[in-house]
Amino acid sequence: MRIGSLAAEPGSKVFGRLTATETHGRFPVEIPFHIVRGATDGPTLLVHAGFSGLEIEPAMVLPSIVKELDPALMRGNLLMVPLLNTSGFEFEQVRSVWDDADLNSLGAGRSDGTVSQRLLHVYAQELVARADALLDIRTGAQWFYHCYAATYANGPRAAAEALAVDLGLEHVVSGLPADATLSSALADSGRCVVTAWIGGGPGLRDYRSEDQDRMRQAVLNALRHLGILSDAVAGTRAHLLRAGSPVQMPAERGLVFMHYEKRGQRVDAGETIGIVRHPFTGQTIANVVAPHAGVMLHAGAVWPLVPEGTPLAMIGVPADTDA
Repeated sequence: MRIGSLAAEPGSKVFGRLTATETHGRFPVEIPFHIVRGATDGPTLLVHAGFSGLEIEPAMVLPSIVKELDPALMRGNLLMVPLLNTSGFEFEQVRSVWDDADLNSLGAGRSDGTVSQRLLHVYAQELVARADALLDIRTGAQWFYHCYAATYANGPRAAAEALAVDLGLEHVVSGLPADATLSSALADSGRCVVTAWIGGGPGLRDYRSEDQDRMRQAVLNALRHLGILSDAVAGTRAHLLRAGSPVQMPAERGLVFMHYEKRGQRVDAGETIGIVRHPFTGQTIANVVAPHAGVMLHAGAVWPLVPEGTPLAMIGVPADTDA
């Protein structure tokens, strides 16, 4: 397997960088990645993370997974990109520094576009195109804590759901609507895509070790599901949920505090799942309520001043109910 100038022989691991484009000042824009090539032919799994420069937990654990894998025992390949938005990471911001772009809003990029669009275009052509399945690992940055997998309504839904259920997370949300991400664009083109939302928010402080274990298990289980590793999928199968309504900010603005103990739990329609407090008096000026019954999947602001347009939570509906 050769990607750019990096070549991996059967039964080997290699690490390198692919130069995707240049900045306006003609400095190279690179994609750091690992190839773990199995001893025999088989499917290829691509795992990537860090489209936001503040989603740092995956980069803390994904390279260690590469270290522990023995390619002599693998049938097929693993491509691993622990952190795509290198400029955002270095300057501690969500967006790309080169053109102030959100890499999760550019789809598969453009060959004749901005620096970030060209980066995504080359990435899609050189790495994504080689993969039989994609595992996109996301976090909640500073604001939210997540612990579930998700698939899109478009694309090969059955194959994606089967992979997502085997990752080892407690919940899988099926049927997310199309959005502006690369993952959504790939699902729309017929690729098997699963997004695993793990960590962020209070997890940066309280659940870091557990979330790293969840990421590790998700990657290893994806390799097992595809037959790249021969051992059985570990852990319990997830509860399958249908994508429900996102919970948006109430009209009253202030300091937002979500009920973290209800995360992952059943809630009733109209049940209070968070509050908005006045920033000066401390008075509760609004309740955040569940729009319908279901499972509250993500919520819990670390920074009480939540950015405009950011959903506060998502209420998933169990797939085996008519709710």
